[in-house]
Amino acid sequence: MVAQAPEPVVAPGVPYVSAVDPGIYVDPAVFAEEKKNIFSRTWIFLGHTSEVPRKGSFVTRRLLDDNIIIVRGKDLQVRAFYNVCRHRGMQVCRADDGETKRFTCPYHGWLYDIDGKLTSLPLEKPYFGEEGLDRPNLGLKPLERFAEYKGLLFGSISAEGESLEEFLGDFAWYLDIYLDRYPGGMEVIGEPQRWRVPCNWKIPSENLMGDTYHVQYTHRSVAEIGLHPNKPQDFGAGGKRNGVHIDAGHGTTGLTRQTPQGRGYPDEMVEVFKQHMPEGPRDLIFGEGNDYWPSRAHLWPNFSMLGAGAQVAEDDLVPYLFIRTWVPIDHETTEIWSWVLVEKEAPAEFKEKSMRAYTLTFGPAGTEEVDDAENFASMMRVMKGAGGRRINQILEMGTPEQMDDYVIRDWPGPGTAISTSYSDAGNRRFHHLWNTAMGREEAK
Repeated sequence: MVAQAPEPVVAPGVPYVSAVDPGIYVDPAVFAEEKKNIFSRTWIFLGHTSEVPRKGSFVTRRLLDDNIIIVRGKDLQVRAFYNVCRHRGMQVCRADDGETKRFTCPYHGWLYDIDGKLTSLPLEKPYFGEEGLDRPNLGLKPLERFAEYKGLLFGSISAEGESLEEFLGDFAWYLDIYLDRYPGGMEVIGEPQRWRVPCNWKIPSENLMGDTYHVQYTHRSVAEIGLHPNKPQDFGAGGKRNGVHIDAGHGTTGLTRQTPQGRGYPDEMVEVFKQHMPEGPRDLIFGEGNDYWPSRAHLWPNFSMLGAGAQVAEDDLVPYLFIRTWVPIDHETTEIWSWVLVEKEAPAEFKEKSMRAYTLTFGPAGTEEVDDAENFASMMRVMKGAGGRRINQILEMGTPEQMDDYVIRDWPGPGTAISTSYSDAGNRRFHHLWNTAMGREEAK
């Protein structure tokens, strides 16, 4: 089932957002609205099933201001609960991750099993009566909505709203290129790395949703010293970085004009990709004359993926794929949670090298990560000024009219594809989604 590219604009049905008010990044009142209208309503990425591989495995995560326990139960089902004792509201789990048979409240000793059931409490009959408490109705409170898509775990503190499948929509077709290309699926290696950047969460989210324009300048030094998979001459119009941008509703993704071998994947893994990937994505990636490979993706509001590579040894290009979420702490602080995602059945040597390549470039002190972090923090600093707040940002690179010639009319996948990654189409999509969620008119 293929959705044909609409006439004549890049993003179907999206009004042209040409300017952005800097106040939306630096105003705490705007952030308070976002907590209510975005993060309290929609699906938010929380983790990966491989983080809880066995019965009793658990991790704790932050969803806005709530602390959530994700645990694999006795029946091996993965569930999500609020990390709150039903007695007096104490945390029942104070570790980031681990394995357990129970969660015990350190305040009064109420004990919950890994399925969230209240199993015992001190002095129940003497102080709560001979019949005791109604334990079945006093278990840990489940997260209102919790669902998985091919290993990715999402949750919502709102009981109302569309299903995760409906939310992902056409974007799921492209997620399969990242997630469904190897028997056994994908897994994260190591624990998530976490660090904070003094910027609003929207700034890095926009960067991954569609700003490939910055790569040729911000990260050029990485190419010049030989760490980047592309050479300096590959950047710019007509270069390998000038790939395909796809708008698929809540998400956008980018394809680089390289084969998986060109990104560093060994031939034996590529053969498995060809055999295992779903038919539609497989035909796109490996069809006759195609030289595509996924490079980046962003799902509204704050979940990103990036597939890249680094030279970890002489003439040894190693690919990696990271997934991350930009967790808003307040209007001017973002906590980054970042995982390395690999093919579960890939050779151990490949996994180890993939982690090294990621750490070298996009770990907290990575060569490219620090480039981005400085940009994000610097943007935030200057937008706080009274004068800086009056200088609207422009999103006029590649207007819909200009991009009409780049629309790929016979694109074999869903959504709208344009044959250049150099435009503001992704950022315009982000701000359209933001304006819609916030109930605001588009900036003209």
